[in-house]
Amino acid sequence: MTLSVRLDDDTKRLLLRLARVRRISQSELVRRAIHALAKEGFPDEETTLYDRIKHVIGKVHSGRSDLSQQTGEDFRQILLEKKRAGRL
Repeated sequence: MTLSVRLDDDTKRLLLRLARVRRISQSELVRRAIHALAKEGFPDEETTLYDRIKHVIGKVHSGRSDLSQQTGEDFRQILLEKKRAGRL
């Protein structure tokens, strides 16, 4: 089967680089990627959104320790700035 796929520039660069480094064709790389995703399994209708993303929750650190304490004030400042700029 022949398949045409549109790739953005970053994805195209990744595909080319990975194929070159692994010394396989682009088609073989795509086949392997599909098989790797299939091994992860297929989400069923019973799977919740939380179950699908729980592996990434809490993995990013902002560098700030006061986010939950300052959220309301930060949001207020953003809205004020937008209002002053005429974008609200």
